[in-house]
Amino acid sequence: MFPCVSAHGSIKGSFDALDDMGGVSLQAVGDMHFAAQYNDEIAARYDIPLRCSDGEYPDIKRKVERVEAFRFERHELVPGVTVIPTPGHRPHAVSFLVTLRKKRYLFAGDSLYHDGERWQVFTTKKQRKTMLATLDMLMGEPFDVLLANTSVANPVCSETLDDDSPVALLAEIRDAV
Repeated sequence: MFPCVSAHGSIKGSFDALDDMGGVSLQAVGDMHFAAQYNDEIAARYDIPLRCSDGEYPDIKRKVERVEAFRFERHELVPGVTVIPTPGHRPHAVSFLVTLRKKRYLFAGDSLYHDGERWQVFTTKKQRKTMLATLDMLMGEPFDVLLANTSVANPVCSETLDDDSPVALLAEIRDAV
C-alpha cells in the first residue's frame, strides 16, 4: 500500500474492504508529505511499519510512531517492488515501480501530478536541476501505468501508456519545467 490520505483523514472506514482483498503486507511512502496518523492505524491493524527512505525518515518520524527506513538508492524493497530515487520534489523522495501480472506501475506519489489539464511536477527553483535529472532518468524506466497523488477537485491520478508514451509524456513534463 502506498498511502496518500489527507493528513487529517482516517483509513479505518476502509479496513473491511482491505481485509476482503487480503489485507496489507507493506506500506511505503515516497516522501514526508504522506506521513500522518493513518500510517499508525495501518501499522496497528496489520502489524506492519511504514517504510520510507533514510533521508525522509527524520521528518516522517515526527509524525509516525512505527516507521522504518530503507536506503536511498535503487533496490528491490520486496519482490515485485523496486525503489527508485526521484529527488527534485523532496531531496530524498522515491517512487515505486511495481510489477503485477506483467504490467509495470510507477507510483510517483506527489513528485508528478495532473493539474486537470496536463501532468506536471512539484519542484522549486532550487531543485529544478535535480528534477530535470530525475525526469531524464525516468525516461529510461519502462512502465505501463503512471499513478500519482490526486485531490478531490481533480480526480485524475493515473494514465495507462503504450510502449513509447512514457518517454513522450516525461519529455512533455520536462519541457514545461
